[in-house]
Amino acid sequence: MSGGPAESAPVAGGATPGTRSKRSRRAVLALRGVGLALLVEFALTFVLHSLLFHPRTTENRSIERVGGTRVRYRTTDGVALVGWLVRAHGPRRRTVVYFHGNAATASDYWGWADALAARGADVLLAEYRGYGESDGDPSAHGVEHDADAAIRYVLEVRRVSPRRLVVHGQSLGGAAAIVALSGSAREAAGGIVESTFTSLHAMSRAVLGVALTRLVYDGYALDSAARAPAIRARLLHVHGDRDEVVPFANGEALQARLPNARFLRVRGGTHNVADPAARAAMLDFVDEVVP
Repeated sequence: MSGGPAESAPVAGGATPGTRSKRSRRAVLALRGVGLALLVEFALTFVLHSLLFHPRTTENRSIERVGGTRVRYRTTDGVALVGWLVRAHGPRRRTVVYFHGNAATASDYWGWADALAARGADVLLAEYRGYGESDGDPSAHGVEHDADAAIRYVLEVRRVSPRRLVVHGQSLGGAAAIVALSGSAREAAGGIVESTFTSLHAMSRAVLGVALTRLVYDGYALDSAARAPAIRARLLHVHGDRDEVVPFANGEALQARLPNARFLRVRGGTHNVADPAARAAMLDFVDEVVP
């Protein structure tokens, strides 16, 4: 009988209890790593959405004074949206789809809709999920779905010819307009983009000093610089050179990517451009591309 130490009996597959213990520890560490990564993405997504979206749910009742009526349509991912339609004052010559910025509702733009309607346009003030009376929660990829849904509504439900269509967006809405003009509204007659950005990564660098959006799935949506070359419509690109939200240099970088774009630099203009000359130029552009 041997007096030496007893050896561990091998288990199935040749693994010893020590080997199994090491594998278990590695599995636990891997699960912790995945959990930490998901937690970081959740936190960064929350920060991104907090910076990007400031949803309001109270409608501006002035929209009803200019004849605005609710219209309902649904996105391809199943979210019910409620926008506002303002009809042309007289015969309809064109249709304009307008995408607003991140801290308003579609109905807040009743004055601009009325000005376009006075020039013979039906105007759809498109809405985003989580804003106004629309369902859902805001997200960057959601805005892409919402932009597509608004265009499909005017083309498929209202039977608007794309050659009589102009797509207009400001700030966040400018990115939505570029989504539309590079996709479902690719055959539109024209587009206007105001005070908008090249990408969420660029805005993250401008605001935070680092592109943390690269760690977040939603940060890869609304990439206007990447989408811009696919646009066929004639464009008017408007940006104030004292924009305090989207740096003017970012607007210039986007202009370099936009085909068929006329660039209007608003001297002294801030993010929410309130320049009578710029307003007149946008109205004239709509008349020009769809006479």
